[in-house]
Amino acid sequence: MAVTEADTRSPLADALRQILGNENVLTDADNRRFYSSDVYREAVPAEIVIRPGGTEDLQRAVKAATQAGYAVFPRGGGLSYTDGYLPDRQKAVMVDLLRLKKIIEINTEDMYVTVEPGVSWAELYEALKVKGVRTPYFGALSGLYSTVGGAMSQNSLFFGSGTYGTAADQCLGLEVVLADGRLIKTGSGATPFNPTPFFRTYGPDLTGLFLGDTGALGLKVKITLKLIRAPAVTKYASFAFDEPEQIAAAMSEIARQQLAVECFGFDPFLQAQRLKRAGLIKDIKSLAGVARSGRGLLDGMKEAAKVALAGRRMFEGVNYSLHLVIEGRDEAVVESQLAAARQIAEGAGGKEIENSLPKIMRGTPFVEPQSMLGPDGQRWVPIHAMVPHSRANKLLNAVHDYFDSNNDLLEKNRIEWGYLLSTCGAQVFLMEPVFFWLDARHYYHERYLGADYISKLKTYPADMAAREAVHTLRRGLAKLFMEMGATHFQIGKSYLYREGREPETYKLLEALKDYVDPQHLMNPGSLGLK
Repeated sequence: MAVTEADTRSPLADALRQILGNENVLTDADNRRFYSSDVYREAVPAEIVIRPGGTEDLQRAVKAATQAGYAVFPRGGGLSYTDGYLPDRQKAVMVDLLRLKKIIEINTEDMYVTVEPGVSWAELYEALKVKGVRTPYFGALSGLYSTVGGAMSQNSLFFGSGTYGTAADQCLGLEVVLADGRLIKTGSGATPFNPTPFFRTYGPDLTGLFLGDTGALGLKVKITLKLIRAPAVTKYASFAFDEPEQIAAAMSEIARQQLAVECFGFDPFLQAQRLKRAGLIKDIKSLAGVARSGRGLLDGMKEAAKVALAGRRMFEGVNYSLHLVIEGRDEAVVESQLAAARQIAEGAGGKEIENSLPKIMRGTPFVEPQSMLGPDGQRWVPIHAMVPHSRANKLLNAVHDYFDSNNDLLEKNRIEWGYLLSTCGAQVFLMEPVFFWLDARHYYHERYLGADYISKLKTYPADMAAREAVHTLRRGLAKLFMEMGATHFQIGKSYLYREGREPETYKLLEALKDYVDPQHLMNPGSLGLK
């Protein structure tokens, strides 16, 4: 996509430079193209990219933009793949929030932490670790770059989700900048009388209105999250299953009993893709992380040695694999939970295998986002659905049937697919189909991953037919998931949110949008809002 320079002399650009400084107002073609792309698609480049460094500057900049009739699109770590922040018009200002990255308060007496939106989950995890605490959910796999603010807007799960739920579940209160520059506070901190952000639901849950809003209702500038004491003991287990129904049954019962803080699995294809990634087992950083995660240096070194010895052999003859992380305050409690999980897994037909993978993932939880491309440089994009445990098998069967019915389209366009399974709290079963296809990369991939890594990957010519086929297949799955009553994270502009809501429910959202954003200039198109 060819992108021309924006008019650097526009009245709005000049006004924004007065507020933010020349270096924080970008109008060159490369930056406009990069910031207006995500993992999956390139969009209409925003006319201006701004990088505010404080709440007051952000308020003034947003007010100036919307008063000039420009749409505002908030961007966090930039790892969306659902058009979450992509502009739908050129007359747009992209707001890069990564300079808002202060950790404002770590309160280990009242057990909360307050941060700005640009703080990454990895940065927060490291800052809390030295104090012996963490957030209950403590980040996605992309947490090296994905931000706390992005997770509040898009929601997410992974580390800690098996017990503690989603990113949004950890939130105690917010400060939000609206489209006209107003500042809204929520939770117990929203009082002029000795405010403290320790409690979320004092009266109606106004915090929840802005969580999972994909930035359509406002820009989060302060976020307060729960804290817990770091667990004293962590143990791991992995199991092999022959059939998808077996692994689903085991995962659902482990979730219902709240035995594991992480409970996830792979189908044969995605498992094989993961093993292709360079250095998964022998990567020095991963082994060092495993060593550090032990209860002592000797214990950690023994664990690292076991991982290295197991190598890729741990998946020989394995069809579906299930991986568990179990943690608690003492050895006896964790051993009891591990024994119960083992009994469930084996009762569902599982066979215990070497637990190297969950050890590696916990040893180095946040890694470079190289999975935004396939291990051979293929294009990559997921889609997911969350259902209650009673519909887990129905979801699995429906997805397999869907791909079987579209096999000709898959083969014609050389599209491959696999899936991740996960649980979230006691109620949620998640399935995430992932597409791989041979197609040209975007400028986004080149810049995000860097020349050194990109140079090691294969390069493919643009394949617009395959790209369109993937889009068609994802759209069909989104419709299938909607009809099953499934829910989603990262709604953005990809999932059928509007179509899947009761009319009166959606009217309430529209009324809220009219109040916080009367001109509908805050991330227009997101959540299906016109």
